[in-house]
Amino acid sequence: MSVSRLMTMEEQIEIFHQVLELEKQGKEEEAKRLNRTLPLPPYMAMFAKDHMEYLGDDFFEKYGFNLAEAEAEFGPDWLTR
Repeated sequence: MSVSRLMTMEEQIEIFHQVLELEKQGKEEEAKRLNRTLPLPPYMAMFAKDHMEYLGDDFFEKYGFNLAEAEAEFGPDWLTR
């Protein structure tokens, strides 16, 4: 699982530029991995949690999403509640 941490907007923009550059180079898998280091917005994380029966119980772990913003908003144990 990726390391979840909050990021400044500047950090997020820099990563997004790197993702775009990787995509231009045809490095799709690397771009996807880097893109998942960006914090997943809390509303999207909660939506995914609410649909785990379709996505799979290991969805967040399998894909390594950065859940720092969801943890900050909902608490560190939000996935198990």
